[in-house]
Amino acid sequence: MPRPQKQRCICSLPRARGFTPQGCGASGSVNLTYDEYEVIRLLDHMQMTQEQCAERMGISRPTVTRIYDEARRKVADMLVNSRNLTISGGDVYVCPAMRPECAGEEHCCHRDREQAIGWKEQREQVQAESET
Repeated sequence: MPRPQKQRCICSLPRARGFTPQGCGASGSVNLTYDEYEVIRLLDHMQMTQEQCAERMGISRPTVTRIYDEARRKVADMLVNSRNLTISGGDVYVCPAMRPECAGEEHCCHRDREQAIGWKEQREQVQAESET
């Protein structure tokens, strides 16, 4: 019997929920889960190592590698085959409190919490989606 999947910690939900190809009709869609989005954000945008990413998300480095490989495959499929991209789902939770390593991070959901529109609703949506 396989080990149960560990919930992955993400800093916040993405601002955009999807993307569409321009100049041609979409031929299907690809869904990127929140944890796949977070791994791409941390590794490629924030330029973290896989070890740093694993620590931030509370998972092992080999799990980060597997998630990253799957996310890259989906993004390549979306780009090459002109597919819509949606971002939703996955067994994730938004981090419950500001951590020292998140200080000054642009995408942290705890930054300027009073000004963040709908952060609580977004967190509840992620939790609801992860339960389905």
